[in-house]
Amino acid sequence: MKRVIGLMLFCLLGFNFGFAQNAQELIDNLKKELKNNPDAKRTAVIYSDLTWYYSKIATDSALNYGEKAIRESVKLSDSTLMAQVYSDIGAVYFMKGDFQNSKANYLKAYKIRKLRNDSRGLAKINNNLANIYEKTQHYKEAMSSFLEALHYFESIKDEKNTSITKGNIGLILLKLKNYPKALQYISAVVKYQEKNNFTEELCVSCLNLGNVYLQMNDTLHALNYYNKSVKACTTVGNQKGISSGFNNIATIKTAQKKSKDALALYEKSKEAREALNSNLDKTNFDLNLAKEYIADKKYDKAKSLLLSTKKVYEKEELNDKLQINYNSLIVVCSNLNQPDSVSFYVNKWAIVNEQLLVDNTVKQTAELETKYQTEKKEKLLQKSKAEIATRELEIKNKNTQFLILGLISLALLIIIYLVYRQQKLKNKQQEQEFELKSAISKIETQNKLQEQRLQISRDLHDNIGSQLTFIISSVDNIKYAFEIQNSKLDNKISSISNFAKSTIIELRDTIWAMNSSEISLEDLQTRIHNFIDKAKEAKEEIQFSFHIEDNLKEIKFPSIEGMNIYRTIQEAINNSIKYAEAKSIKIDIKSNNDVLIITIKDDGKGFDVDKIELGNGINNMKKRIYDINGDIEFITNATTGTEIVIKVKG
Repeated sequence: MKRVIGLMLFCLLGFNFGFAQNAQELIDNLKKELKNNPDAKRTAVIYSDLTWYYSKIATDSALNYGEKAIRESVKLSDSTLMAQVYSDIGAVYFMKGDFQNSKANYLKAYKIRKLRNDSRGLAKINNNLANIYEKTQHYKEAMSSFLEALHYFESIKDEKNTSITKGNIGLILLKLKNYPKALQYISAVVKYQEKNNFTEELCVSCLNLGNVYLQMNDTLHALNYYNKSVKACTTVGNQKGISSGFNNIATIKTAQKKSKDALALYEKSKEAREALNSNLDKTNFDLNLAKEYIADKKYDKAKSLLLSTKKVYEKEELNDKLQINYNSLIVVCSNLNQPDSVSFYVNKWAIVNEQLLVDNTVKQTAELETKYQTEKKEKLLQKSKAEIATRELEIKNKNTQFLILGLISLALLIIIYLVYRQQKLKNKQQEQEFELKSAISKIETQNKLQEQRLQISRDLHDNIGSQLTFIISSVDNIKYAFEIQNSKLDNKISSISNFAKSTIIELRDTIWAMNSSEISLEDLQTRIHNFIDKAKEAKEEIQFSFHIEDNLKEIKFPSIEGMNIYRTIQEAINNSIKYAEAKSIKIDIKSNNDVLIITIKDDGKGFDVDKIELGNGINNMKKRIYDINGDIEFITNATTGTEIVIKVKG
């Protein structure tokens, strides 16, 4: 019920639309002016304007013109223009979601404006920096920057910017759960906007104020401001605000057990959501709705929404959203008693989590490289300036005696050689430092991955494992505490107990794989022998044999690959026991030219590959092997039985 939705950026939507309509015309006019070869000052200003106008249309073009504007403003030594361009480039990176580069450019602009005592410019940059800190969850830094900006706007009695800044501070206080302070700030913003009839801004602010009241369990005031938000959003056509407002009201009605009213409101929220232009906005809304269903224990509805959102996030490769999606599916499938799905999504979650760590490492490495290249360019620029100054000096002193020119030239050559030698030594030192940082980063990443694997395995063992153990104990107590005369009921209870026990075994296998960074063939052999021993207890008449070449036992696989191979062999043996009516099952592992060949053969009745409808077992075997870039072949007939050949790179 207490789902808080922050929407302060919605007040920019109308501006962006109007801006996009006129930007192309302005860009075309500026490009025409460039063709007339204006002077250096005007050229730099045009590049700066193109950076800003392109920012809402094509960010790559905006950054291209931003670099040109910086070069021209440096040549002119125009600090005012340089500060403006750095600020515009910071805004472009913010729109791209690259908060690191956005922050770096805003700080460059801040440094220049600080030297120029540009208080208004500093206040605007503080607002922008605070938005970056808020996005990266550095709330203390965000609050500090917002308060510094607020102090300036209040000092010059700028009511509009004061109101916007107070609203942003109120949202941070809401996230920090300081509800009385959040109420104080956002209430002041709403009063100012109501006084000045700022309908578009009220659409957002009333929704935020409703969220504050909801967190304070004041549903009466929450409903009042949600209704005000819906009314304002409807007036300005803000579909996302309308959808959020109806959804939050419906949440309150659900908590009040007014299901009929809640369903009607959810339907209105859905209609507004479907009117959104952004498919990603709809998907994000569905993900939040799925979380609501999980909280209300409506697991079937939650699963349906999560599966649909998963497709969008996988297509868009949004790993941060997939991490939340897979984690929610683990919870849902666990409550729906679907252990195979739990195991599947645990693996999916682990892979995405690992990819996020790798992406973060790559991003940090790229940032170090960018920093290194920037420093290198600045040094080359300084060197170029020195060479230009030297040439100008030579032109001014062209009538100087030949001997003096010769001495000056010799001195310059010596200086250049010494600078070159010093630069070469410095570059070598920087390369060594970079290699050391990369090595340290790689080690830290590996340690973090191992810690996360151990944490996941502990959580699986302590939570799901203990729950399954409780289920087995409870079922066995029922079976032995009561004299059950109904054989079907007795068989059903035994089936539940056996299913839970097999699930614990599979869970332990998964934990074993997650706790191991690598799995050797010898580990697999031991694991498969244990499985065969259990199979013999159920089918004593079947003869098992297992052979592996001694020189292959030390071959190691990553934990996910090793687990896929083990599960595939396990499934093959299970199929032979259940369906083939086999008298003997042989497992053989050998190698041929760095290719590991695993053969599972039985002497059962076989099956027709072309006629039989393949079940999840065979499809899962294929998928597991294809996922590790291997190959699997099924050779079967009624006379010789079934032979499954798996080939993976050893």
